[in-house]
Amino acid sequence: MVFRTGIAYTARKYDGTLKEKIPFRGYFTMISFLVAVVGFIIIATYFGMARKEVKLGAGSLFIINYGLYLILFLFDTLFIDAFVLGYWRPGFLHLSEERGRESMKEHLRKSLPVGMGFGVLISSLATLVAYFAFMS
Repeated sequence: MVFRTGIAYTARKYDGTLKEKIPFRGYFTMISFLVAVVGFIIIATYFGMARKEVKLGAGSLFIINYGLYLILFLFDTLFIDAFVLGYWRPGFLHLSEERGRESMKEHLRKSLPVGMGFGVLISSLATLVAYFAFMS
């Protein structure tokens, strides 16, 4: 969907790298995605723990939330980016030639350490909100 609608290219070039001058729509798209991930983790905490009256400390909740983030991140990186975009490359996605196997290898090499580190920040934010909203 993000390739067919063009959303994937609001902040990125067709080869997958960030544009030098990102338009407002590109920033809005990136921020919306981050808010959606944080919101998903908060909702998962509510339905998975708070509704069942499970009380955890902030540290334990962070570990669970970071684990959830890692599952989502690794699925996106290894299955969608590596397998679907890098190997399979189905025609219905209309992928550009610039976004080829070599481009995806480079993307994976960069995104794995950055994504795992950035996940600490995302999980921390979601944990703080969920902890004070549901656990304290």
